[in-house]
Amino acid sequence: MKSKIIHKRKLVLGGLLVFLMFSTFLYLPAQASDDEEDDEDDDGVEDDIEDENRREISVEYDDYEAKIQSELSSNGVENSFTAEMKSTSEGLEYILEFEKEIDSNETEIEFEITLSKIIEFIDENDNGTYEPLIDTVASEYEINSYNPIEYSAEVINNNTIHIFSVETSDGIFSSTMYVSEEFAIINDTLITPTELKFDIIINNYTFTEVDSYLALKIEIESELEIDYEEDEETEDEKDGRTSDEQEIEIDYGNYTGFFSWLKTATIDDIEYAINATQIETVSEKGIMYLSYPHGNEIYHDPKVGIEGLIRGWADPTGTGFWVNLPNLSQNELLIVSAISFLVIISLVMVFRRKQ
Repeated sequence: MKSKIIHKRKLVLGGLLVFLMFSTFLYLPAQASDDEEDDEDDDGVEDDIEDENRREISVEYDDYEAKIQSELSSNGVENSFTAEMKSTSEGLEYILEFEKEIDSNETEIEFEITLSKIIEFIDENDNGTYEPLIDTVASEYEINSYNPIEYSAEVINNNTIHIFSVETSDGIFSSTMYVSEEFAIINDTLITPTELKFDIIINNYTFTEVDSYLALKIEIESELEIDYEEDEETEDEKDGRTSDEQEIEIDYGNYTGFFSWLKTATIDDIEYAINATQIETVSEKGIMYLSYPHGNEIYHDPKVGIEGLIRGWADPTGTGFWVNLPNLSQNELLIVSAISFLVIISLVMVFRRKQ
């Protein structure tokens, strides 16, 4: 008799535990909903993190050069970086310079990315990657003649996004640079205030072959003795802000800059995988190529920036038990909880009748 009483108590206790467990899961989505209220602009980044990393931006520009000064001064931490976009006869240049202290005039790291030419090539070994020593060049397009730079600003929830656009005189090549005061989603990409995003568009290239590819030649250089390192996982990927990226790290002393890009591009409204060559040093410049399939309109969106400057960041996806649960609604979880509790009560009643 005593053992039966103990057994019934265990069943009741088990039922209560099951009920409490599912009740806890019901609370978690409600808690997540409360957290979402702390993300006023719905970009997936909590407002206090946005405030901690918010930067003051000033801009200057003329027909062929744009300059952005971005400064952080918060809780005893200050730094500054300058981003420039220049339309030159050597190509379209993006220049990034970082200073640990505002107005110190002591550059910690500096580098420039130049988009110099577009190469139409026959892919001789069918690997989708431009290889200068193997593939046949069908035509070349020098990026060296431009329309004036256009500037606009978009304000979203007290965050200003600065936008600079430039295109070549014939409209075949264009690029748009975005710099934000805080975290922002631009064309489905979350960017941080310590990086700049620039869209690349190749429109109606005059192909000479029907089955050719295009390669964009990219040159990376610096007045400092920098080191290059290829990385399959970017800082934005490690922090859970994006996925499917690749980058070149640009190292100097204690600081690391980066040039990153998505591993896919949109060609004629269809997403394709794109390939990048390994970076090679030629005359103190790092040279690489991004290769794109044949198409009338090619859209790609690389980024450049400085790593290690984001403060207070934690991966918002989390790694807890909750994210491994089936994707059930609150009503579904309530039903499961109720059924579990009723099953336990029924078992108790059955054992009671058997006595």
